[in-house]
Amino acid sequence: MEGNENNLGMSLFDNASDLEINMDFTTEGLQDFEDNSDDNQEDNENQDGLDITGSDEQNNLGEDENPEEVGENEDHEEEGEDSDENSPNIYSSFASVLSEQGLLPSLDLQKDKPITNVEELTSSIKLEIENQAKEYIVNKIGQEGYDALNKGISLAEYQQYQDNVNTLEGITEDTLAEDIELSKKIIYQDYLNQGIDENRAMRLLKKSIDAGDESIIEDARESLASLKVGEAKRLQQLADERQARALAEAQEQEKIDNDLKNSIYNKTEFFKGIKVNKTIQDTVYNSITKIVGKSPSGIMENKLMRDRRENPIDFDSKLYYLYEMTNGFKDLSKITNKSETKAISKLERDLRKTKFEDSGTPSYLTDPNSYGGIGSEIVF
Repeated sequence: MEGNENNLGMSLFDNASDLEINMDFTTEGLQDFEDNSDDNQEDNENQDGLDITGSDEQNNLGEDENPEEVGENEDHEEEGEDSDENSPNIYSSFASVLSEQGLLPSLDLQKDKPITNVEELTSSIKLEIENQAKEYIVNKIGQEGYDALNKGISLAEYQQYQDNVNTLEGITEDTLAEDIELSKKIIYQDYLNQGIDENRAMRLLKKSIDAGDESIIEDARESLASLKVGEAKRLQQLADERQARALAEAQEQEKIDNDLKNSIYNKTEFFKGIKVNKTIQDTVYNSITKIVGKSPSGIMENKLMRDRRENPIDFDSKLYYLYEMTNGFKDLSKITNKSETKAISKLERDLRKTKFEDSGTPSYLTDPNSYGGIGSEIVF
């Protein structure tokens, strides 16, 4: 048997089974009214019997103003105020629907900050997904298991650790006394976990055997407690290693990102003689760093990676053509010269289509002079 620092399994724990985580402007009615007062009618008529109802209102209008137009303007102003101040926010409304339908149960519309844009709505949805995923995992393997996964422990590794712990917890002193062979295995495994080589571990175990069963049981009891502590330490050690590796990878990725930015934004030209501005630099940087999807194998892809995967033969053929035509992306003269030659050829063809008269003089130059000089008349 050979010791393995990161191996959470032990020879006496091989009964583990896989753990699966199959993760509505309502219109207000106008109230009709009846004028039952004769006094009001008399007030609305003058001594000549002329109806002057509403004369005060009309007198208050400008000479060029139409009462109907004024009313319409007031309506428009009110509508404008409603649209500016009281119009519903589409993102907040959508979030409310999701919350009411149980898709955003964590969102408290009474306490949380109102959702006013697509970024806030997206963040709420992502947070809900994370919360539900966490709740699902915790329900399956507990908070300790969730924390272990966050520290880089794989599900299989945590499952093995949990199986080992459960097995050790199931061994009692009575079990040790009844099963001497199991006691020997526990002692031997404890020696190996302490870093003792196999030969010496066997010699130490033989001493316990020679001392009799009582000695074996006593040593096994101590080794059992040691194995329980060792399992927790080994899981923590593995988590520390994974976190250190993740930190190193993050630092390396940050360096790569900085080098990439410097390579793009510190250059005024990618090809000799062809200047670039910030817009082009931004386009190139975003093309490299923007994720547009995943490959069938789960690898994150930018647009170029996706296009190559979807049509690798055509993509690589054109790539290598450009590579050879530009001397390894160093010289664009062959391509630019071809473009200039094509433009010149087109100009020559257009010139040949122009009709010339009088030994090559263009036709518009053979018309009578519009102005022949002093005293001459304008020719029409």
